[in-house]
Amino acid sequence: MEPSAYTGKNAAEARDMDAVARFYVKCALWLGAHDQVFVDAYFGPAAVRDEALMVTVPPDRIAGYAADLLATLDRIDPDRLEGAGRMRHTHLREMIRALEARAGILAGESTTFNAETEALYGVAAQEDDPAWYDDLHAALDASLPGNGDLPVRYRAFMDSFVIPSGRLEPVFAAAFAESRRRTAERLPLPAGERLEIGYAAGEPWEAYIRYLGDGASLIRVNADLPVTVDRALAYACHEGYPGRHTMRVIREAALVRARGWIEHAVVTLASPLATVAEGAAVLGEEMIFPAPERARFFEEVLFPQAGFETADAALFDAVVTASAALNLTGNARVARGYLGGALPREEASLLLQNVLLLDPKAAQARIRFIEESRAYPVALNEGYRIVRDYVGDGPDRWERFIHALTDPLLPGELTSNDSP
Repeated sequence: MEPSAYTGKNAAEARDMDAVARFYVKCALWLGAHDQVFVDAYFGPAAVRDEALMVTVPPDRIAGYAADLLATLDRIDPDRLEGAGRMRHTHLREMIRALEARAGILAGESTTFNAETEALYGVAAQEDDPAWYDDLHAALDASLPGNGDLPVRYRAFMDSFVIPSGRLEPVFAAAFAESRRRTAERLPLPAGERLEIGYAAGEPWEAYIRYLGDGASLIRVNADLPVTVDRALAYACHEGYPGRHTMRVIREAALVRARGWIEHAVVTLASPLATVAEGAAVLGEEMIFPAPERARFFEEVLFPQAGFETADAALFDAVVTASAALNLTGNARVARGYLGGALPREEASLLLQNVLLLDPKAAQARIRFIEESRAYPVALNEGYRIVRDYVGDGPDRWERFIHALTDPLLPGELTSNDSP
């Protein structure tokens, strides 16, 4: 049984980008049945999802359908489209190319890690530099109390700031409330948007967010796992405000509902558009809590809520700043070395312990994450770097940040000489 009577070849007859987009969504949903991390959210028409999921389509066939859709777009002359239509044509092409590449990999096609990163995310992995972490280790060594082994000192320090289970709710509530307030001062939020925070137990994850559509997100925090106080604020900013939730609420309203661009109703984590979107979400915490305001928020709000000594807030903030940079860049470099074949699994685990300062259990969990998400850590690191450099520190930095956060953009659109 064919999965649908409507394929890219049919769409070519109508020269209809809406038809291309609708079939692309079905292809993405089909691929999501084989790749559990490919589709991060879907908030389009239920009928489209239900029709797609009535059947199972193998990856090689999905790759073939993607090739059909690209051929369709080749028959649509972008020069005959108005500005928004040209942008849509360009973005659809890159989204479909990433889908084709991912489907091909799942179908058994061989590729290098660097080629995979370029095809899926539109960026190149950084070349290795053995001394990349020296300055960050030096900053941590100077900040952390005591002497001796840096990983041991770092882990002992961070363990002292694990939020007691009975205080999780007030700490998270305060972090999300303040991140929302600060975001709304800069960026009007659509009416009716809402985010629910809940708590679970017995799960392998620390926390997750699910965008449900119609302006609503659900966040679940695992009350069984240790969560340090900085993670509460990182989740609030990256997953909530001004991060993923804010981004999806605005894009659903502006792109899916107002323009009818259904391709943006399926959020995939393998796309050049995801590179910029995820980079903007990471940068969000720095935008609404610039130094030294984050340290002050720790001292005045989150530390008292968690029951910690407020005198330690500035030191804690300095340690978190260095370790966050260490992890963002380090995850990308370990992924490139391990998945690219230059770094055996055991050496990758030791690198995570000795350089990123993880304990052995956390290092193994990080390896599993890299195996599952593959080039995503590279996209996250490069996306952050691209958006940070684009935003800059000029008087229009908030205008630029909002542009990167709310508009669908490719990496090249922020790095070109004529970017706004």
